Amino acid sequence: MGEFVAATALRTSDLDAVQAAAARHGRVRDTAGDDERLTTASIWAPVNGWTVVIWPNWFTDLNIVSPKLSADLGTLASAIDVYDGDFWTHQLWRDGVELDRFNSSPEYFAQDRQELRRLREEWAGRPNVVAEAFGVDAGVVARYLIPPYTGFFGRLRGRRKPFPDDASTLDDVWVFVDFWRRLGITSFDGTPPARAVRLPTLRFD
Repeated sequence: MGEFVAATALRTSDLDAVQAAAARHGRVRDTAGDDERLTTASIWAPVNGWTVVIWPNWFTDLNIVSPKLSADLGTLASAIDVYDGDFWTHQLWRDGVELDRFNSSPEYFAQDRQELRRLREEWAGRPNVVAEAFGVDAGVVARYLIPPYTGFFGRLRGRRKPFPDDASTLDDVWVFVDFWRRLGITSFDGTPPARAVRLPTLRFD
């Protein structure tokens, strides 16, 4: 089984507020039991004005909880979702309103070419929007918002790094770490988390 990562970076240094919001809005399925890997979110201390939350393994509500945190805290939220090591997505919200979305493999769930075209349009990513929100160069952002595969059957374009000093190539889902670093988000890079939050259980009674 490949990697699953669900992470939200919030532009705030208020660690207590992030912890409270994560506990308020985060939910895990009642099948999680007492396994901390499935029930506990980790929060890293702020770095460069960004606080990062890594959600439990196989967390499925990233696109629900992230805009809620963004709205509650009145700030920018950048969310990364890695699916089974096969592709990664990035979504960006300001004050709970979505600004942009990108999927490195829009063809993954497409059933036909028409659906693929729709998904490519919906998840194309707009480097200029991301760049403006973060105050960085759009040309830098554009190097990461490129699907490494092309065509309905996902032919590999090439294993190249967006920049020579990056750790990962475009076809490696961990390239999101390089992408975040270019945006100024480095909170969880090689350091232990500052807080652990046990999330409430979502039951289906």
